[in-house]
Amino acid sequence: MNLKRYRVNNIKEALKFIKRDLGPDALIVSTRQVKEAKGAFGMFGKTMLEVTAAAGEKKKNSGEPTTATTKALEAYSGGNDTTESTLAETFLRPQNKNVLSITDETRSMMLPIQKELQGIRLNLGDLSTQSNAFDNHLVGELKHELGEMRHLLHILASRTGSLNEPDLPENLLLLYQQMKFSGLEEKFARRLVMEAQRNMTEEDQENFAYVKIFLARMLMKIIKITRGLEGLNPSQRIAALLGPTGVGKTTTVAKIASEQMRKYKRKVALISVDTNHRTSAEQLRAFAKLIKVPFSVVKDKAELNRLISSYEDYDSIIIDTDGCSQRNDKLLFEMREIFDERGRIHNLLVLSATSKDSDMNEVTRKFGCMPIDSIIFTKLDESASYGSLFNHAIRFKKPLSYLTLGQKVPEDLEVASRERLVDLLLNISGT
Repeated sequence: MNLKRYRVNNIKEALKFIKRDLGPDALIVSTRQVKEAKGAFGMFGKTMLEVTAAAGEKKKNSGEPTTATTKALEAYSGGNDTTESTLAETFLRPQNKNVLSITDETRSMMLPIQKELQGIRLNLGDLSTQSNAFDNHLVGELKHELGEMRHLLHILASRTGSLNEPDLPENLLLLYQQMKFSGLEEKFARRLVMEAQRNMTEEDQENFAYVKIFLARMLMKIIKITRGLEGLNPSQRIAALLGPTGVGKTTTVAKIASEQMRKYKRKVALISVDTNHRTSAEQLRAFAKLIKVPFSVVKDKAELNRLISSYEDYDSIIIDTDGCSQRNDKLLFEMREIFDERGRIHNLLVLSATSKDSDMNEVTRKFGCMPIDSIIFTKLDESASYGSLFNHAIRFKKPLSYLTLGQKVPEDLEVASRERLVDLLLNISGT
């Protein structure tokens, strides 16, 4: 008996090949769906129909397949999800005396095929077990991620009321949206407008200018300031600028030194704490030479203390420091060894107004291993929103000392004031 196996798109295509190769009396032994091997693990292969057929015994006056076989094929080609076993029953079960029966020769020829199919099933079972282990790992990870997402969604759902726009009069709602647009956190903006609503009459709430000034006064009560270095001990002002790389510490040191000399006519000395041989130390040296003030480089706390003692006749001592990533614990520890003394040196943390809230928060927390007495915000000219300054002031309750708005020395340095900060957020001057 001649056995042939075909991989085709559908049963009609199989019939065409079977009739051509094995004749109209051919017997379909089995059918199954298979995937062509393509891509990783054959996952992206096309699904095909595999048909195994055998040449049947020719019957006299018979030029077409038997009636039972024809009906079964028609049913399959019509889209019925007939299983392999059901099809086999249809083909093998005698329907009447004219139905093709399976001979002993056919059975002996089918036996190797059945064994092969059994082996394939066992192999597929092994692969399925391995695949299941891998899938279970992926499913476990996906379930973990979905669990976290559900947790976050649950938190958000529990705060639905706080995420919706508050029910406010028009003017308060406009200013609430303006503050949020400027970067003020939603929860802070909401507290402000709700408190303002409780403390204003309905008539006052209809006056936009009045409402804006009312909110401005509330914000001014939140902000703490130091008036630059004026709040320090009048006998000698010693200030060290700390912070990450790239926020403009060295330029700000030059600006403060110029302010102290020009505005207040004070005697100034400059120091650079340099443990990494920074080029900025040379820049500050060149600046010190230009404005004719003493400049020294130190590498540890002992050297710094000796140098400060030698500058006892100077009114202001401004100290530049290494730029340090908030994630460099080793360098932070070294800086802490130098600047952990509270009271004698005023530590100013320098932050860029262009930084994200989350980055500012991380920097302030990490540099909090040292006493931080006030904050300097730089690069205000490069930022379009200033709500983060208020977020930071509210969250950490640190006073602000200076703002910088460019590279010019000393013109682009401002002593931080409440009025200026509120104007940046609410644009009072442009009203």
